[in-house]
Amino acid sequence: MQILHISDTHLGCMQFNLKEREEDVYEAFNEAIDTAIKDKVYAVVHSGDIFHVPRSSGSALHNLALALKRLNEHNIKFFFTLGEHDISRVKDRPLPLIFHRLNMAEYVGDGKAHIHGNLIIIGLHKHRRSEYDTLLNELKRIGNESKAYSSTKRVLVLHQGLYEFHRYAGELSVNDLPKGFDYYAMGHLHDHACKVFNDIGIVCYPGSIDLTPGEGIRDVKKGFCIVDLSSTEAKVEFVEIRSSRKSILYEIDYENLDSSISSIINQVKSISNGKKPLVYVKVKSRSSMIDNLRVSSILARLNEYCLHYTWDPVVMNSIQSKVYTQRPDIDKELLSLAENVLGDRKSAEFAVHDLLSMLVNDRVDDAIDAVWKRFHDMLKINSR
Repeated sequence: MQILHISDTHLGCMQFNLKEREEDVYEAFNEAIDTAIKDKVYAVVHSGDIFHVPRSSGSALHNLALALKRLNEHNIKFFFTLGEHDISRVKDRPLPLIFHRLNMAEYVGDGKAHIHGNLIIIGLHKHRRSEYDTLLNELKRIGNESKAYSSTKRVLVLHQGLYEFHRYAGELSVNDLPKGFDYYAMGHLHDHACKVFNDIGIVCYPGSIDLTPGEGIRDVKKGFCIVDLSSTEAKVEFVEIRSSRKSILYEIDYENLDSSISSIINQVKSISNGKKPLVYVKVKSRSSMIDNLRVSSILARLNEYCLHYTWDPVVMNSIQSKVYTQRPDIDKELLSLAENVLGDRKSAEFAVHDLLSMLVNDRVDDAIDAVWKRFHDMLKINSR
């Protein structure tokens, strides 16, 4: 029994406001659907953030509908939960639920057991930090009720961050998860990661299928997972999206700017998949006197060969730089820098531990809520 586990597809996402990037997302999604059909998987499980925005575009809805139609024609069921990008803050029915009503897909984010032959799928929709206690109670209930299905394969589907995978984007601990499931299909974190935990088993994030606006340009593998549940322990294979547009990072010296750009152009021209790449250039200099106009003028030569490029200056100043005699604690250094800028420890912890993780994962609404809550809390403290 094999299932295809996919998450954070963000259909309708248009990185850099480029139509080509929206089409890249649809192509990646359809590549996953092609694989599901080719491999004749038992089911497709989606762990949330199907769409990039709750009120998605017609193109995004059209692409999802066509994909579900193809799966239905091959008798492959599509199970899904909702992520924060699927749920409108205005009280409205989430768009993916339309496909549940049309019997083209099955929503499993209601905490109930969904039976598909010898497979039991139970999931929850995205819970915000303010709903933490409710989420824990639901997970405990699911753990108790799922014991009745011990003779079948069980999959838990959640769209939450786990501290064991990402300290700053974490909302739960692995210890909060109910025991007894054969596979924990997670969504929300955009980088692929799988770990095996004692007393729990295999917990997996397939990651997003393409770069989203909050991720910028970085060299990272995107894809989905094929999960074999035939044996006692689940076996997971990460399948990289072959159609992905290349994201390339370069570090060049300001003093050799012209020749370095010529070299980059030659490398970019050799890319064989037919898609102009995304390019991120770090321009290094030992002097703070970087002429931005000169850099922009020379880098403009990349326009013909790249879909999009960005650049940043990096000043290599040994006097201002901090020298480390051993590998630094990055978390501690980041917190220290924030404290220096903001002036106190609590503000730094709020910025690094809370706001940063939300913004990295495109959770702008959550970040706004957190800022307002902190603002009101500070008003209460100051009024005492």
